[in-house]
This record gives sequence, structure tokens and C-alpha cells, in this order.
Amino acid sequence: MRNPSPPAHAGPDLTDQELDRYVVTRLRLLGIDLSVLPEDDPEAPADQLRVLRSARSFLRNTVPALSNFELDPQVFPPVSYPAALPPVTEVSDGE
Repeated sequence: MRNPSPPAHAGPDLTDQELDRYVVTRLRLLGIDLSVLPEDDPEAPADQLRVLRSARSFLRNTVPALSNFELDPQVFPPVSYPAALPPVTEVSDGE
């Protein structure tokens, strides 16, 4: 039996500043520079504050939910030739 993973909230909660540094670093590694956006401009399509707030929200909410997700392999067991099977949403009425 597999050991359950620790809950996503286990460990220290990161501050907004720590998450902002993480997000800015990750984006820079991808070649994205947030400094070209205005810092705080409600009239702009995007600004640094909104991008960072959205990224913090994603990291605090979505990532823990995804990391706690466990796929049950018995729901859709692997098959040798999946193309020969009907799509999962298709229901056969025996015809």
C-alpha cells in the first residue's frame, strides 16, 4: 500500500514577498520580464501587481489541489490497443 502524501498545507506558509520572488524568478527563467509592465495601472490590460496577485492565488489554491490529486488506475485500466476501444464517453447498447 502506498503511503499517502502529506497534505499540501504541510510546511511553512510563504509570504506574498516570498511568492513574488519565486514567480519573478520562474518567469525570468522562461524569458518573461515583468518590469516592462506598469507597476499598478488599472487602465492597463495587465500590470505587475495583478500578474503577481494572480500567480500567488494560483500557487496557493490550484497547485495544492493538483498535488493532492490521485488517479485511480482501476477506473480506466491501461489496454494494449486503446485505439480499438470506443471512447470512454460512448455508451454501447449491445448492438
